[in-house]
Amino acid sequence: MNMYGDELEFAVNAVRRAASLYKGRSVPGVEKTNGMGIYDLVTDLDTEAERLLRNAIEERYPEDRFVGEETSSAEETGGRTWIVDPIDGTVNFVRGIPMYGTQLALAIDGEPVMSVIYLPEFDEMYTATAEDGARLNGKPLKMKPCDGGLHGSIVAMCDFSRRDHRYREVQYDIIGSMYDKVARMKMFGAACCDFAFLASGRVDVHFRYMNHIWDFLPGMFVCRCAGAYIHPELLKKNFLLITSDEAVAQEFCSSVLKNIEV
Repeated sequence: MNMYGDELEFAVNAVRRAASLYKGRSVPGVEKTNGMGIYDLVTDLDTEAERLLRNAIEERYPEDRFVGEETSSAEETGGRTWIVDPIDGTVNFVRGIPMYGTQLALAIDGEPVMSVIYLPEFDEMYTATAEDGARLNGKPLKMKPCDGGLHGSIVAMCDFSRRDHRYREVQYDIIGSMYDKVARMKMFGAACCDFAFLASGRVDVHFRYMNHIWDFLPGMFVCRCAGAYIHPELLKKNFLLITSDEAVAQEFCSSVLKNIEV
């Protein structure tokens, strides 16, 4: 029996309803920035989708907390807390790039116990609980070691930070030192795709700075349930290195990060 099966079923249905608000819609005419410039957009559909999810959660689980990208000023996760990103990859969405989606997680005292990522343009629903593991459209996901080690790996990098120049400098240095040590580097512009593609074996490594909890927690839990390795020392320094196997993570650190202070 899945301890959080009811919450998972509810979350899948709620996320599909939220995605139905924006999938296939023309780009909203009214856009605004969240204070970080033209590259951090918030559309009316972001807030509309978050409102739908928040109302559904409050109606079904009235005692639970809610943390959402568009409406929450704090990221407190004590007790039972739902963490929501209504449209992750809004810039992609606005530009007609199909790499975006809705993601959420349920955390208890800060620890995720269930998460969902939905990529509507691919009709891919990623789900995760500790009991059932990670699944893609209901089929189990189990990550496999990368053939060829780091040199044979495809690495997904998060977008450059626009909030902290120190993170940008680390990202810039990593990309510069990594070009001849890996097979390919990708920057999808949406955390939901970074984590979903890692869990499903399309990429082998994901490296990012730990920004807001709604950006990384849902996907990190999906990948963890699929068998991903998370580098513990980098996590303490507010960076996430998550891979298909530990050997690749150690090789990444020793060959790519050896001259970079993080």
